[in-house]
Amino acid sequence: MAKFLYKLGSFVAKHKWWSVVAWVVILAAIVIPLTINSPKFDNDIKMNGLQSLDTNKKIEDEFNQDSEKAQVRVVFKTDSDNGIVKKDITKDIKDTLKHIKDDDKDIKNVSDPYDNKQISKDKTTAFADVNYDISATAMTQKSKDNIRDEVDKLEDKHNVQVELMGTGMESTEIGGTSEIIGVIVAFVVLLVTFGSFIAAGMPIISALLSLGTGIGLISLLTYAFDIPNVTLTLAVMIGLAVGIDYALFILFRYRQIVKKEPDHIKAIGLAVGTAGSAVIFAGVTVIIAVCGLALVGIDFLAVMGYASAISVFVAVISALILLPALISIFHKQIKPKVTKSEFENDVDTPWSNFVVGKPIAAILIGLIILVVAAIPISDMRLGIPDDGMKPQDSTQKKAYDIISDKFGEGYNGQIAMLVNVKDKKDDPKALQKNLQNMTKDINDMDHVDMATPPQLSKNKDYALVAVIPEKGPNAKSTNDLVHDLRDYNDDAKDKYDFKTEVSGQSVINIDMSQKLNEAIPLFAGVIVALAFVLLMIVFRSIIIPLKAVLGFVLSLVATLGFTTYVMQEGFMSEMFGVDTTGPLLAFLPVITIGLLFGLAMDYEVFLMSRIHEEYSRTKNNEHSIKVGIKESGPVVVAAGLIMFSVFIAFVFQDDVMIKSMGIALGFGVLFDAFVVRLLLIPALTQLFGKASWYMPGWLNRLLPYVDIEGHALQDKMPSRPQPSIKGTKARFDSSFNIQQQRTSVSEENIIQTDNKTKVLYNEIAHETAQRDFLYQALKEYQTKDRRHDDHAKATNTRVENNKNQADTRDIHEDDMLSLLTTQSKNISKLNDLIEQTINKK
Repeated sequence: MAKFLYKLGSFVAKHKWWSVVAWVVILAAIVIPLTINSPKFDNDIKMNGLQSLDTNKKIEDEFNQDSEKAQVRVVFKTDSDNGIVKKDITKDIKDTLKHIKDDDKDIKNVSDPYDNKQISKDKTTAFADVNYDISATAMTQKSKDNIRDEVDKLEDKHNVQVELMGTGMESTEIGGTSEIIGVIVAFVVLLVTFGSFIAAGMPIISALLSLGTGIGLISLLTYAFDIPNVTLTLAVMIGLAVGIDYALFILFRYRQIVKKEPDHIKAIGLAVGTAGSAVIFAGVTVIIAVCGLALVGIDFLAVMGYASAISVFVAVISALILLPALISIFHKQIKPKVTKSEFENDVDTPWSNFVVGKPIAAILIGLIILVVAAIPISDMRLGIPDDGMKPQDSTQKKAYDIISDKFGEGYNGQIAMLVNVKDKKDDPKALQKNLQNMTKDINDMDHVDMATPPQLSKNKDYALVAVIPEKGPNAKSTNDLVHDLRDYNDDAKDKYDFKTEVSGQSVINIDMSQKLNEAIPLFAGVIVALAFVLLMIVFRSIIIPLKAVLGFVLSLVATLGFTTYVMQEGFMSEMFGVDTTGPLLAFLPVITIGLLFGLAMDYEVFLMSRIHEEYSRTKNNEHSIKVGIKESGPVVVAAGLIMFSVFIAFVFQDDVMIKSMGIALGFGVLFDAFVVRLLLIPALTQLFGKASWYMPGWLNRLLPYVDIEGHALQDKMPSRPQPSIKGTKARFDSSFNIQQQRTSVSEENIIQTDNKTKVLYNEIAHETAQRDFLYQALKEYQTKDRRHDDHAKATNTRVENNKNQADTRDIHEDDMLSLLTTQSKNISKLNDLIEQTINKK
């Protein structure tokens, strides 16, 4: 794989303009048909395999209803008692409804609130239902404006408040503000990371072009498949986030390589061959995770997973083809400067020193953060958002609140009870009496506000009773009532020989939530098992994948807990624009599991692969962790901040589904990248020591080999820019002697100085002794290397022994360079201290 990607990257770099033009042509070929015929996204969330849906289908067939058709409920409210029944207002309301019907050929019928008794008890409020012959998706903005224009005239003429709600008022538009905010923040993060406007802009350009291509492909699929509009939003969120991150990983790697490899074509090939392998692994992991949503057995979730997979797939291809072409075009402008630190071997950073030096403290801090965030998960409730969770200033929310206030909270979540009376229709009087008694039984139930008189179907086979709960559709009491009504079927059969079923949007939402809850253990189990196996193959370890999976579970629980705290309990609700609290989106946990798993594995791979690479070379666990944090930490931090900014930007959309996904995914990435991957995992790796890398021999031989670190390209990789050991020692020896002469460093001068200077002088002497020892050891290894070259056909055992010698030699070289660097700094400090002492005297 690495060699193929190296050739691909080199080819694209050589033919950069053809690659860019080809991508633009493909994008145009996708977009042009969409400008001619707009995509048809679906507003409804469709499911199958639910008892309530089967019942709903029977109701539609028997009572000539169609829940897939659009409906708009028009709510009229006056300020005075009996105001809604005043003659002039009554006349104008009827005229308004007639004009609405006459002005739109797609309207099937409009109910009359006065004929259907859709008037509140205090006669201040009434409502009418506008039923369409088309679905909500097929409704045009003109149809919505038609209703709004007519009711505005009524409001202008009378002191009447008119609000609208229902499926016909839903919007299929994708807001552009969130994407713009996310892109701006991502650009700032990239600018800080690379220190170059052009370098910062390249991942953005690559991601936007890949996003346009992916969204275009998904939009084309709406011609053949039913795709919910929320699917497009999710695909935009994921596609933009991973598109920027994957491009970032490859560009970051290129800028590391090009410091040592002057040929930008070869450097691009090596960057794609090494980081590209990890990008493919990460992308495939995300794709598998989101496609795994199909395991839940719910159609719209499977569609959301497939659409997200398309978006991620295009992002991977863009990072491997489009970004290298852009790098090749602007290679002169983005070439980084080689600093003095590139030649130093100091791997210490404040963060790595804390994590490695105090692993138990780091683990405790990480666990405290995650546990505190996870506490609210014990009270998490799931449901489907309705108009009651719209923004406070929206017409849907106002209409919902008026209905709840004037007709009762349960009026917005009516339960339909379907009664099979086929065996009793031959005796109409007995049937009518039994239905009345059954209705009385229902009215006597807890949590029931009212049960309407039964309505018989045309063929008299079924009766329909509308049960209005005391509370709203997402209330716990309404959930309990649904279960009581289902249990009532046994009583109805015994007392009246009736078979009863329940449906309605409230019941469907409850059933959907229950099915999703039942699917979570299987889905999460498959995801966790997949993560363990994949990471075990990559890192050839048991402990590393075990820690990664544990970290994923912790970040997942913390994410759902924090989201519950915000969306359900109202914590920081003003900051996130949550006007109305309520249960979490029923399918949010499943989506979060799938997506967070894929994204978490990204960070695990990019950080641990560098640690693993260094450990394979040095067998020094502490040193390897520090190297991984220093070299891969910055890119993980940048990637985490970018994903967080992209996801959290969607919090500012009005749609509560999009808002909740933005919070869950945004803080999920924040917890996983910063608390788990950069704090807990390195600390645990340090705590376990060499045991972290243990792998039974039999299992190691059984598992396939996957190269995501580009080992196959080691012969092509440029050597790191480290100076000659012998030359460096001589240079520092000479420098030390010159500085000694310049500042007259002698025992006499040292005696005249303070204790701080004396300690530093002794430390330098100790370092010199260490340096001389390492220098002699390296000379011996060089002699052994020359002997080994003369016996190239040695046995495998001899070769392995030499490999161990080489590893030890590399460690000595690293130690030597580190000592030389430290000693140079100490000598400079010593000179300054002595000069200060002499000047004072």
